[in-house]
Amino acid sequence: MSKKKKWIIAIAVVIILALVAGGYIFTKSKFNSSEGEGEIFPMKVSDMMGGMEAGSGGLFAGVVEPKETEKIFIDPQRGTIKEVFVKEGDVVKAGAQLFSYENKEGEMELKQKGIELEIANSSVKQKKDEIWQTEKQIKNAAGEEKTALRQQVTQAQADLKIAQFEVEKANLEYQEMKKKVNDNIVKAKVNGIVQKVDEEQKQSSGNNQMEQQQAPGSFMQIYNTDAYFVKGTVNELIKDELQVGQEVNIVSRKDPALKWPGKITEIGKLPTEENGDEMGMDMGMGDMMMNPQASNYPFQVQLTEHEGLEFGYHVFIELKGEEEATEEVMIPSDMIVMDGDKAFVWTVVDEKLKKQEVKLGEELPEMMMTIIESGLKQEDYIVYPDDTVKEGKKVTIDDSLEEHQ
Repeated sequence: MSKKKKWIIAIAVVIILALVAGGYIFTKSKFNSSEGEGEIFPMKVSDMMGGMEAGSGGLFAGVVEPKETEKIFIDPQRGTIKEVFVKEGDVVKAGAQLFSYENKEGEMELKQKGIELEIANSSVKQKKDEIWQTEKQIKNAAGEEKTALRQQVTQAQADLKIAQFEVEKANLEYQEMKKKVNDNIVKAKVNGIVQKVDEEQKQSSGNNQMEQQQAPGSFMQIYNTDAYFVKGTVNELIKDELQVGQEVNIVSRKDPALKWPGKITEIGKLPTEENGDEMGMDMGMGDMMMNPQASNYPFQVQLTEHEGLEFGYHVFIELKGEEEATEEVMIPSDMIVMDGDKAFVWTVVDEKLKKQEVKLGEELPEMMMTIIESGLKQEDYIVYPDDTVKEGKKVTIDDSLEEHQ
């Protein structure tokens, strides 16, 4: 783990430690000393570290979102909404029927286009008959009459081409209108969940065309469930720690033991304007405290598994690939007692206080934290070394409080 990253973690630890300490003071009645010589508050090392494991590579806040959202708008030219076949929350497959249009004006226009096509076809037939009759007359004509009849054929052939063009035009208009009128069923283009059905737009779809065009937003939205993504933000000071293709774990906030693998697929090149409500739990918070003016950049993680996750869930994004061999722990420096050249902390063993020797690692004076290389584990309990602490003193930890942490 780089020194830079340790500083970032240390900052977050200070914040979390303050919150944890406040919670312990608030719940101090749940802890007691059997000897009654002042109150002692045992604190679990992992809780003091904010539940972080060494080598996790950092934690970022994120939200589970769909791959994309299909937005469907009402098309006034196709008519008004006749029937809706789905409701919000329904799971649909690509090709599923969503709603239908009713287009009475379109049906009338289709009939008109049909008549125009019939007239155009009749004109073509008339021109062909005219050419055929004239060519018959040419066989029995002579001299100037034959010349005149041939000129009539030439003109009729030109008129026929124009009539045939009119047929093609009329047929194209007829087919387009037929498609609008008969293709009145709107179908889903993706597998997903119906997230929105705007009932107000449905009711107002029969109003004039201008009002429909001004309808705000989409009529229906479908979350694409083919792939799940997690979107998070990273502070500019540690943005270089992230790389496209980097493997991560998505960690449940309710149960940190639940994890889902994923990869970073995109890192934004422009900062986001949102500060993010969850930044207080983000490892980037430390950098924000060092430099409040630092910007945050969006990044995206694609999940390879997503069973148990739902859209909208708030989760942690944990970087992988930086695990260390030892379970390094970090505690506030003032929890350490020096006896000559040896360092100790007060731990709780079998509900009794014990002076435990530890090996110190790197000290971070700016953060008032020290890394413990050995002698202390994340599951151990330690107490602040005040005047009430002494070897063998009995201390009880209320298990009910532990269960709620």
